[in-house]
Amino acid sequence: MPPFQDDDVEAIKILEQPWQNEELVQVRTGKIKPAFATKEPSAIFKQIKSGPVTVNSLGCEGDEHAFEFHGGPEKALLQYSSLHYARWKKEHPQSAALFTVGGFGENLAATRANERNMCIGDVVRIGTVIAQVTGPRQPCYKLNHRFQVKDMSKRSQDMFRTGWFYRILEEGHIQAGDQMVLLERPNPEWTVARIQYYLYHDMRNEEVMKELVKIKELGGEARGIFNNRLKKQYENQARRLEGTADKALSSWTEYRVSEKKQETPRIVSLVFDALAPSKTPKIAPPGSHVQLRLGGKLVRAYSVVSGDSNNFQLAVALSETSRGGSHYIHHQLQPGHVLEVGNIMPSFPLSEHADSHVFIAGGIGITAFIASASYCQRMGYTYHLHYLVRDSAGVALKEHLAEFGEKNVTVYDKAIGRGFNAENVLGKVKNDREHIYCCGSERLQNSIRTTAASLGIASGSLHFENFGIATSGDPFTAELVESNMTIEIEGEKTLLDTLREAGFDIASSCEAGNCGTCRVGVRNGRIEHRGSGLAEDEKCSAMLSCVSRGIGTIALEL
Repeated sequence: MPPFQDDDVEAIKILEQPWQNEELVQVRTGKIKPAFATKEPSAIFKQIKSGPVTVNSLGCEGDEHAFEFHGGPEKALLQYSSLHYARWKKEHPQSAALFTVGGFGENLAATRANERNMCIGDVVRIGTVIAQVTGPRQPCYKLNHRFQVKDMSKRSQDMFRTGWFYRILEEGHIQAGDQMVLLERPNPEWTVARIQYYLYHDMRNEEVMKELVKIKELGGEARGIFNNRLKKQYENQARRLEGTADKALSSWTEYRVSEKKQETPRIVSLVFDALAPSKTPKIAPPGSHVQLRLGGKLVRAYSVVSGDSNNFQLAVALSETSRGGSHYIHHQLQPGHVLEVGNIMPSFPLSEHADSHVFIAGGIGITAFIASASYCQRMGYTYHLHYLVRDSAGVALKEHLAEFGEKNVTVYDKAIGRGFNAENVLGKVKNDREHIYCCGSERLQNSIRTTAASLGIASGSLHFENFGIATSGDPFTAELVESNMTIEIEGEKTLLDTLREAGFDIASSCEAGNCGTCRVGVRNGRIEHRGSGLAEDEKCSAMLSCVSRGIGTIALEL
């Protein structure tokens, strides 16, 4: 029996029922943007389209693919059966909130058509479009990140729940509510699932492979794999399914707090040592962060000051509006305590197009730039660190600043009248090869944006990261449509924390509105959007659960 082969007999009977026609429930398209904690380019987060959508030989108008081999004429449209989502929720309850229609990045959402009753070469009319099934989707490691399941990509292919692709025979228009009708079935014995069996399980059956390469309707990707195997050339699937080491799904690892130091009245620094150190530790890249599990469902992300995957340093300010994280670290966490820690992930990297770097840090925002300045120092790059504090007692991480030298660091002490002047600093920027990075209060960031615009500095040369974006506000109600639940979000709590308390394991990364990992689908209602992790065209159907808030009552696709 193949790994993960489905043994739910009743479910299989439903899936194998003959398919002739049904209604198209949703049409979805998506734009490429950085996604997940790894900042992978992806268009998997597709939005529902209302009204007719134009379909040409490359797919839906407005739909994008991050990599060339993810699209093309033989992969013009991706369809996925919504029957699978309920089963995924049951099998992976810790990620149940993520298994909603559209989650697999499908263009076409319908119910009864699936891998066990659709066949290679099937010709289907959808609205005014005529499309033909070319083969199964080959899932990649991005599904592991999408659903926070370490081997999700492998499970989806081994259980024949990947979705399938179409080529376009006749261009036209499609929209939700259109009928999908089977017109021709040239290969009734070759379902999508049966093709997958020989792709992933019985991989050395040469007699079958000789038959498969003769199916003219089969897409070139699968045909190429079978042809190569007939030549004794077998592909390595691990890279596709797991990703490279730096792209693999973060796993939680135990670290011990080896040092805790009071840097300022409001800031403590901490050193963490891995309980099982690696022989080849990875240095923390410039602009990295790491997530800590601080007891129960409390998860918080902090900038990595320095170090590597065996030993690293953080610095955390005690927030006046702490949602539990900084209060726990300042008042409960002590040397000797052991915490679960995620992988060190880049979130605010240096621009590859810059010759010179200007860092502007307000208060605890200094933690975002120590590793970046240190990297510039080692590489011999031109840089300058501008550090804004309320008074001299607020200067943290002095040992790192001393290493950079007075030539590369300017400290602005408001208490003695040495204030920061954005125009003076940005006025020295010579060209677009000199990039500016800012991590600080909203007031500081707005000042940098306004001043840069007045000086004609290109927006592409500016980089911002939030560390203290406001998350509180008026209470609101969220109706969870898929789960048939209603939750109340208090004024001082985030939607993300409230969902976790209700049992939903929502994926997150920066928890400051920068990365977009914690997005949830919005069915209807008014949203007060905060943070930069969503594109403008996504705000009509999604929100960032870590920082954004509903107004009144909203309905979520959870």
